[in-house]
Amino acid sequence: MKDISIVANGNDLRTDSRDLASLLDHRHRSIFANITKYKDELESLGQVRFEKALGIELPQGGRTPEQVFALLNEDQCYFVLTLMRNNDRVVAAKLKLVKAFRDARTQLANRDLARLDGKQVRRMETGAIADLVDYAKARGSKNADRYYSNVTKMTNSLLGIESGQRDYLSTRQLNDIAILERIVANAISDGMSAGMDYKDVYQLAKARCGMVLPAIGLN
Repeated sequence: MKDISIVANGNDLRTDSRDLASLLDHRHRSIFANITKYKDELESLGQVRFEKALGIELPQGGRTPEQVFALLNEDQCYFVLTLMRNNDRVVAAKLKLVKAFRDARTQLANRDLARLDGKQVRRMETGAIADLVDYAKARGSKNADRYYSNVTKMTNSLLGIESGQRDYLSTRQLNDIAILERIVANAISDGMSAGMDYKDVYQLAKARCGMVLPAIGLN
């Protein structure tokens, strides 16, 4: 029996009706017929999200017709399963669904914890950058305010994160960011304490971040 994938949109966990059909060893059109037949009942458990998938490319050109499928939440999946007679396959599918949604919720919880910790670290780093901005201005810098964006761009670049992606990162990526932001905050503090030139303080933070990348599994 194949594994079933759970798709997360924020905290909304869903599974594809096509995966559900495969898990049950049923034709998708049979499962989908039940979904449309009992749509009102399913809607009482949350909005049923319908999507379309491109048809399969044909050797002679063109494609098969688009396939409509549903993205079901946990309760909706279990309701669909109640419409089927219990047998070994259905019981095993129910168990797999329970475990899959449980694991997905655990991953979401870990991600949320990492995000909370990351916000605390970010505040610490932002405080350090503010100190660096004041430090640089006192030494004649005319563009010191750019350090706020420059440090973020630097950490994003080192971790291979594109601009605007920070709200969609995995737990691992959030933890990696927190590590680099702690390093940046400490490097800024160390550099200023040593009386380094403000440009060298930034380079110190960048160099220390680069040195730690292999330790967290990045080149």
